[in-house]
Parts: sequence; structure tokens; C-alpha cells
Amino acid sequence: MPVSTSLSASSLNDRTGARSNLASLTSGLTVVLALIVLAPLFSSLPKPVLAALIIEAVVMGMMDVGEMRRLRRVSRVDFWVAVAAILATLVFGVLAGVAIGIALSLLWLVYVATHPRLSTLGREAGTQVFRDLDEHPDDETIPGVVVLRMDGGVFFATADTLEDRVRAVLIDPDVHGVVLHFAGVNFADSQGAATLSEVIRMADEAGVDLRFAAVRPAVRRLLERDGVIGRLGADRVHGNVHRAVVALTTAEPPAHHREEPT
Repeated sequence: MPVSTSLSASSLNDRTGARSNLASLTSGLTVVLALIVLAPLFSSLPKPVLAALIIEAVVMGMMDVGEMRRLRRVSRVDFWVAVAAILATLVFGVLAGVAIGIALSLLWLVYVATHPRLSTLGREAGTQVFRDLDEHPDDETIPGVVVLRMDGGVFFATADTLEDRVRAVLIDPDVHGVVLHFAGVNFADSQGAATLSEVIRMADEAGVDLRFAAVRPAVRRLLERDGVIGRLGADRVHGNVHRAVVALTTAEPPAHHREEPT
């Protein structure tokens, strides 16, 4: 950011294409020449006129109206973070505005990271393609089989969300198979691996056949090192969801069974 003694001067430097400290020297010489040569002409100008020039330089130079419109169209969250930063700048000053904008952005980043998207998938009719049922409610589902897709990483901040969702699925007595679609998972840590081990244990106790699908190489290597793949069984890790579902529908029923309520 080209800086020249004040917010309005910095804005003007930026709008005129300043790229180095030479711009500050040039603008300083220009101001000195203006004071010497043009001071008599400017002395009669009303102060509101000079104030309007400074406001125009700051507002139009430091706030990109076109970018604000784009943010409002593309992402409402980014738009409101930008609005909050602008208001904070006007009320508290530039440094406070920048700090508040950064803080709001970090809070949003933490929220997104700790609330991964977990979608239930259905199969497009006549194909092997599985899609989000919320977006394609007419897609067909396989009786007794639930396909879950997780987007993001499986780590300490998201592991509990995954475990809770799988536990809710396992409660359903009509479910005999679960496929976890990991194509959107590009990262896992030790806590995530421990949670997947717990998910395997829960599925085994519930008598539900659990399968993994489309596990990325880096994630699979971590799960192998922690013994997760060994506990699940390498034959229950499939290249895509279609293969996992076919394996579920043709496999022998699980050895464990649910206890019927008395």
C-alpha cells in the first residue's frame, strides 16, 4: 500500500498508480509548488470545497464500490464483514477497522472449519452417480443403506460432528449398511483417526456393515499407520461409492445383530 502522510494522500497516491517511495517525493514537490504558485488562487476557496475534495479522495479511493457489489452478489458473509470493517474505520479509525475486519474474518474461518458439511447422498436414476439428496431430492436411495459424504478435514475440530452424525444414523433399526464417502476429505489428524476407530466400534456393536469410499492417499496412509484400516478391513475400503454400495448389497449379513426390544 503506498503511504503518504495521511489517509487522503495515501488514497490519492493509490488511485494515481503509485508504486514506490518516489511517489511521496513527487507529491511533496507538487504540494510545495502549488503553495508557491497557486496559493493565491486557492486562498479564496471555501473550506467546504476543500473538505469535499478530501472526502472524495478518501471515499472513492479507499472503498471499491464495484468490489462491494460483487461481494454482495457472491458471498453475503464477506459483504457484511467488509461493511463492518468500513463502519469501524469511519467510527474508530483505520487501524481499528483493519483489526475488526481481520477478527471477523478469522471468526468466520473458525466457524467454517468447525462445522463441516455432512451430506446424505442418493443415486441418480439410471446411473452410478451419487449426489446430495438436499439438492436432488428425487434421487433414489438404497433400502437399509445410508451414504454420508463429508467435506473438509477430519481433525480435532470436526471429529465430534462426524461421530455424532454416524451415531444418529446407527440408531435407526432399519439401517444395515453405512458408506462414508471421503472424496472431499483432504486432511486427517490423530484425533480424526481415533474418532474413525470409535465409529468402526459403534458400527460393529450395532451390527451395521461400515464401508469407506474414495479415501485419498494421504488420508489412507495416516489411517493405516494408526491401524484404522486394519480394524475396518482393507476389503471394506472402496474406490468409489457405487462399488461400496454394490459390496454392501451383495455381502453376507453382518455377524452381529441388533437386540430386539422386549
